[in-house]
Amino acid sequence: MNVEITPNYSYIFDFENEFIHQDTRVWMVKNWTYVFYYCGIYMAVIFGVQHYMQNRPRICH
Repeated sequence: MNVEITPNYSYIFDFENEFIHQDTRVWMVKNWTYVFYYCGIYMAVIFGVQHYMQNRPRICH
C-alpha cells in the first residue's frame, strides 16, 4: 500500500515554483562545513565580549 500525502496549498508563490532543488542540494553539499567556522567565530565574539565587559561598570540611567 503506497499512500502519498500532498498538502493542499491554496496559493503557491512564484519562488516556490521556480525553486530548483538539485542546485540547492549541490550548493549545500559543497558549503555545509562553513557552518562550523561561522559558529566558532560567533562563539569567540560572544565569549570575548563577555570577558571584555565583565570588569566594566554598569550603565545605569
